[in-house]
Amino acid sequence: MIRRTRPKPRRRARPLGSLRVRITLAAVLVTTLAVATGGWLIVRSFEDAQVQDVRGGTDVRVGELADRLRDGQLPQAAVEATEAPAPLARVEVIDEQGELVAAAPEPRPAGAPPEPVALGGEVSQMVVTPDGQLTVVAATPVDQVGRNVDFLTHRLAVALAVLVALVGALAWVVVGRALQPVESIRAEVERITGSTMHRRVPEPATDDEVGRLARTMNTMLGRLEASAARQRRFVADASHELRSPAAVLRAGLEVARTRTDPATWTATIDTLLAEETRLEQLLDDLLLLAAHDDNGTARGRTRPVDLAELAAAEARRPRRVPVEVEVEVDTTGDGGVVVAGHPELLARALGHLADNAARHARSQVRITVAAEGSTARLVVDDDGPGIPPADRERVFERFTRLDDARTRATGGTGLGLAVTRSIVESHGGTITTTENPTTGARFTTLLPR
Repeated sequence: MIRRTRPKPRRRARPLGSLRVRITLAAVLVTTLAVATGGWLIVRSFEDAQVQDVRGGTDVRVGELADRLRDGQLPQAAVEATEAPAPLARVEVIDEQGELVAAAPEPRPAGAPPEPVALGGEVSQMVVTPDGQLTVVAATPVDQVGRNVDFLTHRLAVALAVLVALVGALAWVVVGRALQPVESIRAEVERITGSTMHRRVPEPATDDEVGRLARTMNTMLGRLEASAARQRRFVADASHELRSPAAVLRAGLEVARTRTDPATWTATIDTLLAEETRLEQLLDDLLLLAAHDDNGTARGRTRPVDLAELAAAEARRPRRVPVEVEVEVDTTGDGGVVVAGHPELLARALGHLADNAARHARSQVRITVAAEGSTARLVVDDDGPGIPPADRERVFERFTRLDDARTRATGGTGLGLAVTRSIVESHGGTITTTENPTTGARFTTLLPR
């Protein structure tokens, strides 16, 4: 039997370890390059200055020797009388035939080994003397210059090593302290799960990038926690609302199975159809809310929609109380209250508003459609008990029923106003609720024309 083994997945190589290591290496590299370049420039400048000093002394000696030769002093005496600027300097006087007539130090005996002296650049000068033309040639030893340069180079190398070590240690400590809050944030985020979204990352007391990152992450975690809570509440409420019509349907079917009377069957079918309609509307609302949460804008192609026609259609629907429609046309406009949108969605939103107003109204519901410049205004008024100021924003939350509307018979599912707001916002509009100037509640919807 042949056994097949799966190849082990390759691990991605971590580039140069942690960020702390990379920053420290970068600081050491930059410091090394900067200090090495500066040290090289210092050594070269020092060497050039030393050589110039030596050559300056040689020029002075050649000038003194030339003056003595012009005065008629003998070449060897003139050479020996000239003060040497440095030991072991080589000075020679050559006549017109190229013969050496004087030198300092004295020429070595025949067969004597030469002394290992490093000489610098030669300096020569032609001199006219009473005895004829002579040439003075001088070369200066630069051994001391080399030793001085070597000494400076060694000291700078030691200083470079010490400085690089100090910079590396300082960068390691400073970067470690700077990244400690980031590591604390990372460790805390790693421990946060779906069941511990109440936890927050530690916020440093600084207003730098790390502090702003921590505060932004805590704000994000707060939004995620609130969103998760809304989702859990939404699922729980949806399950509760779906359970009620499902239970009614099941009970009706069980009762119908035990009855054979046609009249009983007709009543049972009417009840089941009403519950099925309510269930279908609830599912449609849930799907619309889910689509709004996923996209935030109305999908599909929009077309011109006349709000006055939608209001008139809602007024014709049979309700417990009559619905009146009033249209206020902007005289400066084109005479219509038309918006770009989805007719079905806008009709559903207006239907929810009208149903909600009719549910709480005592005797009348009024729908006002007006055009105000580039804005279309849709107002739904009822003469009911109104909405307390503390609940005027809460009524747009999902599955929200106020105290006097908690029953299924009169309170609906608690999704109508939430669906209305999602439809209005998906069309780029806003909806608010205030107090009716006379009595009752007023819902004002603003949409771009």
